[in-house]
Amino acid sequence: MSYWRAAAKIETELHSAFVVGKQVLEDGVNGLKGSPNPYQKLSGIIEQFNNGRHLRVSLLDMDGSRVVQSHLETPDDPAPAWFYGLLGGSPESARVPTPPNVRGYSAFLIEAEPRNEVQEVWEDLGNSLLLAGILAGLVSALIYWTVERELKPLDQLRHAIARVAQHDFSLRLVESGPRDLRAVTSGFNHMVGQLEEAEASKTLLEEQLSTVQDEERAELARDLHDEIGPLLFSVGLDAASVQKALGDGANRDVLERLDSIREAVGLSQKRVLQILGRLRTGTVEDLGLEAAVQRLVEFWTSRHPGLNVHTTIPEGGVGAELDSVVYRIIQESMSNAVRHGNTSAIDATVAVEDGGIRVCVVDDGGGLKSNRSGHGLTGMRERVASRNGTFSIRNRPDGSGTLVEAKFPYPATKSSASEPLRTGTGI
Repeated sequence: MSYWRAAAKIETELHSAFVVGKQVLEDGVNGLKGSPNPYQKLSGIIEQFNNGRHLRVSLLDMDGSRVVQSHLETPDDPAPAWFYGLLGGSPESARVPTPPNVRGYSAFLIEAEPRNEVQEVWEDLGNSLLLAGILAGLVSALIYWTVERELKPLDQLRHAIARVAQHDFSLRLVESGPRDLRAVTSGFNHMVGQLEEAEASKTLLEEQLSTVQDEERAELARDLHDEIGPLLFSVGLDAASVQKALGDGANRDVLERLDSIREAVGLSQKRVLQILGRLRTGTVEDLGLEAAVQRLVEFWTSRHPGLNVHTTIPEGGVGAELDSVVYRIIQESMSNAVRHGNTSAIDATVAVEDGGIRVCVVDDGGGLKSNRSGHGLTGMRERVASRNGTFSIRNRPDGSGTLVEAKFPYPATKSSASEPLRTGTGI
């Protein structure tokens, strides 16, 4: 469509110029008639067409050869030949005979020259393409900026989902942008809030369940020790008394039955002791701090064979007042390190220092991903504060893990805290 419009414009422009130019040429030729010196006017007729844009006028001799012709305006940067061939078409031309009083010349030849008109179309096309290129660049930049701006929240959403996959439910997205995107971010924030509440409830239930289990084990252990144990001892003592009273002269079958009773009682007492040992597994009050921590190490290393845990615990613990608190700090720190960080090594140290007692648990996991405290950390802080201690948790200076630290003043009874240290490694 643009081609046909340009070709029609050139044809119309050239035809108009040709009609006017031919009329001017005919008027000039008519002026030669009756002129006393027509040859002086010949060059004037040619010169009035010099530097024109659309017409070329030539003076022809008797053989039809060009003797002299007008000069056309030439462009500085001409269009390519193929473009001239595409839009030039078939230019008009005409001969205007010279009058009889002009000898030696046959006619003037006037020709329409489309080159300058085609050049004008070529320049317009170049300007249009340049403008279109600039507009396309601006539109592309605007589209890129708009798309990047609109998709940026999606990138933030991707990072937020990755953090949720790592059990970090503290992040909330800004609910802005288009309506659909606001709906997505609002739904994400609602989902994360529910997950955070569910995780908090789960952690609280786990702590409550652990407490209830410990209490039930302790109660059952006390019942076995205080009730079943004395009964078995009494049965064994009675059987021995009966056997002694009967003496060697008693019926052999009766004596064998009494031996069997005493043996069954002995086996039952051993079995009760085994059950008591299993019921009291992991309780600081029954096992002591060092043994309870060692059981904790065995628990995690049995489930994660690649985990290396090193502990340094005072032999005999740090006193009845602090043993349970210290154990809970180590327990919660190990649990967080294994569950929330890609941990391969944990170092737990309980040290008696000049200023008091220091507990330090270091891992090589991914470090803290949020400044928000869960129920586990809150519980540790509350336990430490209840013993007038200080608590801190932070990333290691090299960024390769987490450091949990608690410091306590000396307990009222600290004789056990001054005993030598014993180190152990669980692999």
